[in-house]
Amino acid sequence: MRLHLLGLPSISSLDELSDATHLSKSFIFRLIKYNNKFYRVYNLPKRNGGYREIAQPSKELKALQAWINRNILDRLKVSPACKGFERNTSILDNAIPHVGSNAILILDIEDFFPSITVDKVCSLFKRIGYPPHVAAILAKLCTFKGKLPQGSPASPKIANLVCLRLDLRILGYVGKRGIGYTRYADDLTFSGPSTSSLLKLLYIVKTIINDEGFKVNDSKTRIVGPSRQHKVTGLIVNNSFAGIGRRQMRVIRSKVHHLCKYHASKVPQKELNHVMGWLAFVKGVDTKRSLTLYRYIQGLKEKYPNSGVQKLKIDFLSQQGAPPDRYSAGAS
Repeated sequence: MRLHLLGLPSISSLDELSDATHLSKSFIFRLIKYNNKFYRVYNLPKRNGGYREIAQPSKELKALQAWINRNILDRLKVSPACKGFERNTSILDNAIPHVGSNAILILDIEDFFPSITVDKVCSLFKRIGYPPHVAAILAKLCTFKGKLPQGSPASPKIANLVCLRLDLRILGYVGKRGIGYTRYADDLTFSGPSTSSLLKLLYIVKTIINDEGFKVNDSKTRIVGPSRQHKVTGLIVNNSFAGIGRRQMRVIRSKVHHLCKYHASKVPQKELNHVMGWLAFVKGVDTKRSLTLYRYIQGLKEKYPNSGVQKLKIDFLSQQGAPPDRYSAGAS
């Protein structure tokens, strides 16, 4: 009944999962029994040192996880505080609620994905309405060595759904105290009128996080007052705007101008793709500076008619008459 109300596929056995996914029962059984053999594991270096383990599922397992994500998980709502890995959300959505605040508190959850165990994932599927044995099957298909893997297409949504109660508990505590809260994956951001107001809630928030089975990485905890620049998930936030900021704008302009040293026929494709990636990023999070870049590049194209800057396709930066967004004007 609950599955029907949520618009989710009714699955009560391995046979029904086989029918729904058009995969043989014996193949799904192998994916469950020999789960660990269907992953390629490698390490990626972290920016602050150390490594992050990536478990990449095989093509077949990834397709099944994508089916679970598309047909079950993506139909479920996350908390209003959740701003990461959700359709039509970005780091800008995570920054906007903190515009105009005097103080910012940033917390980081240590080993976020590995902290989400197969038991937590199984509990999630049971809460949705699946029978315990089906929930166990779905959980096994979505985990690696008993934990949520980084590399699975289903992991981000599972993490957000598992964190629903965490988010709601924090929102319930800080909301009545006039404190803003958002979560972008493992980054928790709080904003308020003063550093003291944020420090007062720190102990209780950490207690809630620990109670939900997570741990705060104390080395990444930071609190910033009104006299210093506020940065939320990479964006600069001030009294009225959120955007990439002047410093990042200078870096991107420099990358664009560097293309002028090449002839249009000899510009390295890798470098061109790198600049286009940055332009697309700016378009997504800072429309005012996006338009500024459009005008800047148009000027360079006129000044250097045979240079590599001619290879930049920039029509998407011009906004094409889109209305101004007061939050996407570049913050200083």
